[in-house]
Amino acid sequence: KYPNPRTAALLSFIVPGAGQAYNKKWWKIPIVYGALAGMTWLSIDNDREYQRLKKNYKLLVDGDDLTNPSEAPYTFMNANQMKGYRDQFRGYTEKSYLFLGITYLLAVTDAFVDAHLSQFDVSDDLTLRLVPDIQSASGGFGASFGVRIRLGFGRATKKKKKKNIFTTP
Repeated sequence: KYPNPRTAALLSFIVPGAGQAYNKKWWKIPIVYGALAGMTWLSIDNDREYQRLKKNYKLLVDGDDLTNPSEAPYTFMNANQMKGYRDQFRGYTEKSYLFLGITYLLAVTDAFVDAHLSQFDVSDDLTLRLVPDIQSASGGFGASFGVRIRLGFGRATKKKKKKNIFTTP
């Protein structure tokens, strides 16, 4: 009994890793959670730094000398540097949330594709052979030599032995 691809995708969409469990690919679950956890951590860390820079930039440009930044790396920056770093981390935050979403959709796609490929028959008779080839040259004069690639699919059929009619009894 093969897994249903739609069910695998829906389960993985609702609970990350559930589609991989449905497909009985247990080894993929830690990879899914590791990728999602890593991207979540990166997104949260970038967002925290962006919020700190945003807060300290507001303190710098509010016009009050008593409300300057007091945290270590921000005390040495002027308003232009702080604004540049703030804008840079805003971009990092947006990109990391985008990549988190892409990672989530890749986990759903993996469950869907894996369920589809579970029905795929991989036979031992997949062959790829390079064979010498001779073809007539363009214009009809001479021959061109080359290599032909032959790709064989399907089950191997046993060749029937030809009877030798010239054997002695």
